[in-house]
Amino acid sequence: MDTINSKRSLIFIPITLLVVYFCAGIFFNPANAIYIKPFIIPTFIIYAVINNFEKLTLNYYLYVIFFYVNEILILFWEDSILLFRTALVASFFCYLALINLGYNSIKNKKLYTLPQGFSLFILTINCVFLIAILYILMSVISDSYLNIILIFNAVVAVFLGVTAVLYLGKFGNKKAYYYFFGAFALIFNDVFAAIGTYFIQDVVLNTFDRVLHFTSFYLIYLFAITDKKKVENLSTDSQP
Repeated sequence: MDTINSKRSLIFIPITLLVVYFCAGIFFNPANAIYIKPFIIPTFIIYAVINNFEKLTLNYYLYVIFFYVNEILILFWEDSILLFRTALVASFFCYLALINLGYNSIKNKKLYTLPQGFSLFILTINCVFLIAILYILMSVISDSYLNIILIFNAVVAVFLGVTAVLYLGKFGNKKAYYYFFGAFALIFNDVFAAIGTYFIQDVVLNTFDRVLHFTSFYLIYLFAITDKKKVENLSTDSQP
C-alpha cells in the first residue's frame, strides 16, 4: 500500500510545477514561465510510466515525444525561422501519432455511425477555424517553406478531427470522450497559439492557450490508460 501511495504521490510534482507556471505567467513576468514549462511534461511522464507502463503504447510515446519537441522549440525559437519550421514539423508528426492512437482503436470496427449533433458542430467549427487561420497566416508569412508546412499541418489536423468524430460517434463511451476533447483541445491550442504569435498578445488569450495545451495532453493520457469496453457493431446485416 505504501508503494502504491508513493507512486501516486509523484503526481504532485508536475501539479506543483503547473501551478507555479500559471502563476508566473499571469501574476508576474510571463517570460519567467519559459524556465518552468520544460519540466512539467517530463515529471508527469515519469509518474505515468511508473503507474501505467503496461497501458502506454508506442504511438503514445511517439505522440509525447513530438508534443514535447514542439513545445521546447516553440519556447526557444525566438527569431530562428529554422527552429520554428522544425517545431511545426514536430507538430505534424504529433498529429499523426495521435491519429494512429485513435485509428488503432477503431480499425477493426465497422463504422456505420455518421457524425451528427455536437460532434459534427465541433468538427465544422474546427474546419472553419483552420481554413481561416491558414489563409490569414499565409497572407502574412513570406517564407514559402513555412507556408507548405502549415498546409500539411492543417490537412492532418482535419484528419485528426475526423478521426475524433468517428471515434466518438462509434463508441460514445468515456474513452471516446477523452480522445475527442483531447484531440480538439490540441487543435484549438495550436490555433490560439498562432493567433498569439502573429496577431494578438493578450494575457487572457495566452492563458487560454496554455490551459488547452496541458488539458489536451492530460486527456490523451486518460484515453491511453482507460480500458476498452466491448462494443457490438450495430450493422444492418447483423439483424435477424
